[in-house]
Amino acid sequence: MMVYGIKNCSTVKKALTWFDSHQIKYEFYDLKKDALNEATLTSWFKKLPSHLTWDMLINKSGMTWRNLTDREKKLADKQETAVQLIIEKPTVMKRPLVTIDKKVVSLGFDEAVFKQLFKK
Repeated sequence: MMVYGIKNCSTVKKALTWFDSHQIKYEFYDLKKDALNEATLTSWFKKLPSHLTWDMLINKSGMTWRNLTDREKKLADKQETAVQLIIEKPTVMKRPLVTIDKKVVSLGFDEAVFKQLFKK
């Protein structure tokens, strides 16, 4: 399992604390240190679970979004250009994003969703 996020993000911290307290092993992918590539993002967009849509990967309530220019915000209107926006500004991605076997299983932190996904 891979958790994509930023170490100082409060939502990511909650998720990692939850995983640790439930003794669930994960690898952490720091979006500030390691760039995402187009192939990974395109793959995620194509294989999202039914409860998620590609546009949900853009965090429109965060500081990164608020600091974007109008031209940059327009990139989030289409899936193809949203990929480029996330590559250029990875902190615009909603987080944490959790994958298992390279498939997105969760976006953001929702304890009820985590409990359902990671039943022991």
